[in-house]
Amino acid sequence: MWQRSARLQYIFLALVAALALTHVYLGIQNTYQNLANGQLRSRLPFYDSYYGPFVAHVNPEGRAAGLENGDPVLAVNQRPYSGGIVLLQAVRSSQPGQPLEITYRRGESSAVLASVVLRAERDAPSSMVAWVLHFAFLLIALLCLLVGIYVVFARPHSLNAWLILGILAYFDPLFIDASQLSGSLRLVAQVWSDLAQTAMPLCLMSFGIYFPERSSIDVRFPWIKWVIAIPILILFPTDLLYIYGHGYNFAASAWLDPWFYRIAIVEDVFAALAISCFFLFLAPKLVQSRGDARRRLRILYFGSFIGLTPAFVLFLVSLIRKSDFGQDISNWIMVPVLAVLLLFPISLAYVVVVQRAMDLRLLIRQGTKYFFARSTIFVASILLAGWMSYALSLFLSSASHRHPMDFVRIFAIIGLFFFFRFVLSRRLQQRIDQKFFREAYSSEQVLSELSEEARNFTEVEPLLHTITQRISDTLHIDRIAVFLHAGDHYRLQLATGIPVTSSMMPPILGSLSLAETSATITNLTRGRAPATIYRDDPSSWLLEATETERTALNDLSAELLVPLPGRKKLAGVMALGPKRSEEPYTRMDKQLLQSVATQAGLALENAELLESLSSEIAHRERVSREIEIAREVQERLFPQGSPRIEGVDLAGFCRPAQVVGGDYFDFFLLSGSPVTSSEPSNERARLALALGDISGKGISAALLMASLRASLRSAAQLQPGDLATLMNHVNRLVYESSTANRYATFFYAEYDPHLRRLTYVNAGHNPPAILRGETVLRLEATGTVIGLLPDTDYTCGNIYLQPGDVFLAFTDGISEAMNAADEEWGEDCMIDAARALLRHPDCIITADQLLQCIFQEADRFTAGAPQHDDMTLLVCMIR
Repeated sequence: MWQRSARLQYIFLALVAALALTHVYLGIQNTYQNLANGQLRSRLPFYDSYYGPFVAHVNPEGRAAGLENGDPVLAVNQRPYSGGIVLLQAVRSSQPGQPLEITYRRGESSAVLASVVLRAERDAPSSMVAWVLHFAFLLIALLCLLVGIYVVFARPHSLNAWLILGILAYFDPLFIDASQLSGSLRLVAQVWSDLAQTAMPLCLMSFGIYFPERSSIDVRFPWIKWVIAIPILILFPTDLLYIYGHGYNFAASAWLDPWFYRIAIVEDVFAALAISCFFLFLAPKLVQSRGDARRRLRILYFGSFIGLTPAFVLFLVSLIRKSDFGQDISNWIMVPVLAVLLLFPISLAYVVVVQRAMDLRLLIRQGTKYFFARSTIFVASILLAGWMSYALSLFLSSASHRHPMDFVRIFAIIGLFFFFRFVLSRRLQQRIDQKFFREAYSSEQVLSELSEEARNFTEVEPLLHTITQRISDTLHIDRIAVFLHAGDHYRLQLATGIPVTSSMMPPILGSLSLAETSATITNLTRGRAPATIYRDDPSSWLLEATETERTALNDLSAELLVPLPGRKKLAGVMALGPKRSEEPYTRMDKQLLQSVATQAGLALENAELLESLSSEIAHRERVSREIEIAREVQERLFPQGSPRIEGVDLAGFCRPAQVVGGDYFDFFLLSGSPVTSSEPSNERARLALALGDISGKGISAALLMASLRASLRSAAQLQPGDLATLMNHVNRLVYESSTANRYATFFYAEYDPHLRRLTYVNAGHNPPAILRGETVLRLEATGTVIGLLPDTDYTCGNIYLQPGDVFLAFTDGISEAMNAADEEWGEDCMIDAARALLRHPDCIITADQLLQCIFQEADRFTAGAPQHDDMTLLVCMIR
């Protein structure tokens, strides 16, 4: 669909196309009439002069009637001679042999009436050669015009496209003389003809300036083009006035006629300067460019030079002789000149349309050798076939005089022919192909092997080095870069043959990357095929790239981008620089490279997956080791032994659901008593008992558990006996060191063995149980959980213990242990298991035995079901 912003361009293109095609139509019509009806069509007896209604270039029939060059013409067939159209219409309406009355004046004499017997355009019918030549040139002019129109239609915003149209449209008026046309649209055709001839040198000069990039000469001296263009543009209206005046009203241009020849000379000189500037501006680019751009400019430069030089020589001849271009020049000269002139549009079209330019010398040299080599085989086959036919004819004609050796000879000749035709010629052709295209054969073999090898690599670096080295050796490429997918970018992973200059140091080179959303990656993802980089093509996808992308590709001298496809997206991109021979990448090269790239992309994904798995395994092993260390550290935080206090038997154990857990238990002596002692303490020491359940599991819960332990132990030494104040302090410390969703249920008690008094604070924890015979005493909560609110109040509870009492503090992982049916064990079952063991009269039960019994019964109930929570139990028996 046409873009709104291009409507004006398309409207203008439609106007140009209408003018040009009108001119071509009238030209084809006129040429056909001349060729088909030349014997029945009269020719003009004379032509107009630059200076007005005067006889110029008089033909023999006009001279026979008395006309001479310079005679002013007054009337034609009694019709006032107001413009050239009067003579043209009179001649076109007359037949050869009919008289044409010309009224003229010579000197100061009165008007003279001359009767001119008209002659035919040609005396004999047009030859087939004339038909072919005339319509061949018309067809070439039409094709050039259509190519120019198509280029603008495809790229209406491109300046180069309009310049190409201005150049190629010139061949239309070059091969069609608008002054010889007739009909109501004659003036339109003449205006277009003059417009196209004026625009061509200006467009050619501009094309030399701006293709493929602006000329350095124009950057330094921008006034040069204006010095040439402004006079041509100023004088262009005089051409239009001359066309109208000499065609329809001599009086309208009478004031201009004395000067017009000099004006035409000035226009021709400036047009020649503009064409010369094309070569002047293009020459430095030819030296400075490289790779395919250089090949394209070379074809354009030398094709234009060879094509325009003969025409330029004839132009100089016409200036010297003061005649029109090609006037009085033999057709034997004009036809070759015009044929050579076609090299110019052909080279322009080849460079612009084909886009990829072969090295011309290599193409001609190799092509010629290959042609003669293959032709030799063909000629030999023809000669052998002729010899066999001649031998067969002799053999068949001498049926009555055959000798046995004649049969041997004829079968030998037939056998030789078939052996050469179907065996030897094929082998020779293969030898020739290998000789002239050895690199292609070698490339195909090597790259095919490489595509098979690529899938066997399991590491990225060896894979990249092998692929780049083999491609470099096979296709003779010095510069290869590989981008691999990393996150949302494709980062440069490997670059070989990239020169280290002041503008591109290795740190900068290493930071080159292409975004996933870049034009380069988008084009390769969409195309899934190698993409050639055309930096000077107005239709190239590279124009959509950012300056950063273009700079990166220029730094790498990239000429071909080869995608490395993965299973779901591109695994990477390979950027290939120019070949050492400066030859372009052929279609076979691209096919083989794509085959290698496909296998390499899959190998890259496999290698990266293997590396990822290896890295993941190593990471998991490292994490497992770190967690194991954390488990060891956490185990060291639990009491490593029981304090020796007379009349007290202690045991505690924590079994986390994961490697580390969030449950906490502790017992330690207060008043400076050691935690563990081999002898009972003589001081009036108090026993601190603690049990907590941190919300959550795993590392985070374990860290909060460590913080709780440190806070408790430091606060217990600072706040002896004041458990409510102690708990407020611990609550504030835990609140400040944890996130909003972290808290802990907590039970803390201090036991005075001399008074047998247990003072406790229960911060939202499962009530510990005191087993006293058949009675169960619960130490209910005296405050909310710790770490949830910054300030909260806690109260203390007191209970006096008796000999035989068993104190059980536990977390909900014990009481809520679940079996496979999601049934909970429950506190009652836990207490029943403890009582069952305590009822044994034959032995003394220790705290450690009771702890193990409870864990065993819980495990028996769960029957191997996964442990869903940390299980912690603290047992204190009073003797």
